[in-house]
Amino acid sequence: MQFVPFTPRSGQHGPAAPRRVLQVITPSHMSGAEMQLVRLTHRMQARGHLYSTVLKRKSPAAEEMRRLGLDVDELPIGGKLNVAALAILAHRARQVRAQVVQSTLSTASWWCGWLDRLGGPPSIGHVQGFTSARWHRHQTHLLAVSQAVKDDLVAQGIHAERITVMHNALAPEEFVPSRDAAAVRLDMGAADGTPVVGTFAHLSEKKGYWELFQAIPQVLRECPRAQFWIVGQGTLRDDLETTARRHGYLSSVRFLGYRRDVADLMNAVDVMALPSHREPCALVYVEAALSGKPIVACRAGGAPESVADGETGLLVPVRNSRAVAEAIVTLLTNRDRAQQMGRAGYERALDLFGWDRFTRTLEGVYDRVLDEHIGTSRRRAA
Repeated sequence: MQFVPFTPRSGQHGPAAPRRVLQVITPSHMSGAEMQLVRLTHRMQARGHLYSTVLKRKSPAAEEMRRLGLDVDELPIGGKLNVAALAILAHRARQVRAQVVQSTLSTASWWCGWLDRLGGPPSIGHVQGFTSARWHRHQTHLLAVSQAVKDDLVAQGIHAERITVMHNALAPEEFVPSRDAAAVRLDMGAADGTPVVGTFAHLSEKKGYWELFQAIPQVLRECPRAQFWIVGQGTLRDDLETTARRHGYLSSVRFLGYRRDVADLMNAVDVMALPSHREPCALVYVEAALSGKPIVACRAGGAPESVADGETGLLVPVRNSRAVAEAIVTLLTNRDRAQQMGRAGYERALDLFGWDRFTRTLEGVYDRVLDEHIGTSRRRAA
């Protein structure tokens, strides 16, 4: 496969030069990785970079991305056995004169890596979770959303110098509630003084939902009026509802499904609990911090990078429902401490998860990758 990359004009190459980037994503639903891509694109375009975005056809995320102002094209690039995806992406990269191809999610990274290896633009894989390194082996560089994700990739054989840690970013103005917290709570049947615990994640076992639901009866013994708002959709929905009904606490649980008003709901809870077994770097932890909410998470994966134990929330052992319950009760019954943690989390999020740090890191990676690519091309030509 022959590919003619876009070459910068003389004087364009440098730290402030605009880059032509083809973004490729293959989402099965709209979640944190997809939201981060939308925000990333808006931020980088505002800095003068030129982005074109493609995603697989019939993705449920397409409509939501367009609603959020992202111009996306749907192409038949889904599936790791879909060899036609390679030619399709090569054609699109030529059309937009891409200097760099940036992928999100494993299938996109698999085909972008092959495009890279076969003479296309250098590809950068944005690794949002713990995944097999095989999907990224042919990519020039990787962006890991946490040190934990980088360490996992290195353990699988990817050289450390090929990986840059770049935590997800979010600004306070990007996560602003539009409704008063009291009004939201009233809609949910939570009267004044009702303790509310919110969990915002896809309903799957790895997110720690079984431990959370096993913890609910213990929490209710200490805080009988507590409510649990479950924001998300997924395969566990029916089983979780059956469990809550069987054990007599369904009236304390609100299954809210996929919601666009997450900022309103987050602003109205008292504690955000996500005891995920191995969270890479959940954007919801940042959303909770910017909402001034204390967090309950597990001491695993990238959660310790997002939540400062004892300062911005409480970290508990993985798969330990008793510890989850005790942490939630601690925060619900000690409001002063919970509010102090919320304030500390807000300040920490401004620094660690700010866009200035993010954009500088990403532009630095672009420069490094393009410098190496141009150097390699010149050596081959010589």
